[in-house]
Amino acid sequence: MIVKIKSHKRAVFANVLKYMVNNKDRLIDSRGKSFTLTHNLKGRTLEKWVEQYRGNEALRLINRKDSVRLTHEILSWHKDDAKNMTFEKMEAVARAYIQQRNPKGMYVAVPHFDKDHYHVHICASGLEYKTGKSLRMSRDEFSKLKKDIQQFQVEKFPELSRSTVQHGKGDRAAMSDAEYQIKRRTGRETNREVVMGMLKTCYKKADSKETFFQLMKESGIKTYERSGKVTGVVQDGIKFRFSRLGFTEERLADLERTKARGRELREVRKTEEPEIERRIVPEPEGEKDDDIKEDMKTETAEETPEEESKEQDDQSRDDELDEIRSRDDDSPDQDLEPGDD
Repeated sequence: MIVKIKSHKRAVFANVLKYMVNNKDRLIDSRGKSFTLTHNLKGRTLEKWVEQYRGNEALRLINRKDSVRLTHEILSWHKDDAKNMTFEKMEAVARAYIQQRNPKGMYVAVPHFDKDHYHVHICASGLEYKTGKSLRMSRDEFSKLKKDIQQFQVEKFPELSRSTVQHGKGDRAAMSDAEYQIKRRTGRETNREVVMGMLKTCYKKADSKETFFQLMKESGIKTYERSGKVTGVVQDGIKFRFSRLGFTEERLADLERTKARGRELREVRKTEEPEIERRIVPEPEGEKDDDIKEDMKTETAEETPEEESKEQDDQSRDDELDEIRSRDDDSPDQDLEPGDD
């Protein structure tokens, strides 16, 4: 089963609901019957639902220009499962989906049939019911939701076998459906992949957050801020949060720890290294240059145990510093969130 979510940052409740309820593709059986599933909503008319959605939106605690007001979500089944599909099965899956998605939200679900595919359209509020809190999901939560609702279908309706897909496998897990389709069609890297590659290069060279941002600037990477804090980058007019690209606050803080650790190692090395007295020694008379070089080879080839141990300690510290600087370079990408707050 395919799960799609489209976020709307304008309160277009009426438009989405009209499409769902009145569209010619709405599924109605030979007896003129269908189903309309509502959750945390009262009444049976579109006007009453819109009024309640808007009333709930007015309770929003954090109101930003790019806040998600509602989401249009779709559950879709393979056309080869059409012969085994019923209203009861679609409604059961839709009910389970709402419970797994977040039962604190407001939902309207309606079945459709188009291009030989059965699917259910769902209008979900951008906020929890009467709390003013966002109903958003992280990418990890969305990935888990897709797997869980499919597992419910497999256990409850195993006859819908053609609608089983491998969610979160391979490159597709690291990008949105739109990005995946573009890459498959054109063969070119997506904006996300381009940005990820540039940030990884800057991160590998940086020894602090300050130098990380400086390297980004020198590379022509544009950033954007929220509440006076740099939170992401802009590529071709599209914003990407650092956290969505795998560069979390904790990972950026590692750069500061790397810088501090490097400073400590340099201080330790400085205190342990003995001062070397430099003096000019006159060349002995009657001694040939070749003889002197031969004596130097003999002297340097014979190191004392103490000198050999100190050299190993210095090498160990250098290896430790290199390991700290290169850490996380190959960390896996994170998945894309279905929508911002």
